[in-house]
Amino acid sequence: MEKVIFKEKAFEYSLIGYIILLLCWNFYGLSSGNLKAFLPIAIQGVLLFLIFSKNKNAKIGIKIWAIILILSHGISFLAKLLKIALGDEINLTELLNKAVFLTIGILIYVFNEKYVELIKTEK
Repeated sequence: MEKVIFKEKAFEYSLIGYIILLLCWNFYGLSSGNLKAFLPIAIQGVLLFLIFSKNKNAKIGIKIWAIILILSHGISFLAKLLKIALGDEINLTELLNKAVFLTIGILIYVFNEKYVELIKTEK
């Protein structure tokens, strides 16, 4: 049987805290009438379950989730830069927001590769 371990506890706690913050934000969105928040709530709930249960699929789940974060925020960031290049007004707050979330996604991916590993356990 395999289970996942985090070699760096600071990364584990930061990741759990970040997912819980996003989960709270999505519950707020759901309570505001945004039904599209169901999908992120489900994904983040499953991810938290995998992390807390030390499931062997947690590393893959975190990796896929980080890739989704990178792609979604990266495309959004590039689209905003393109709009600015075409003459749209510069909204620095929106641009920084997209850059910060893109950076967080990249950091999660890198730290997941570095600090999360599968180990064999005896049943």
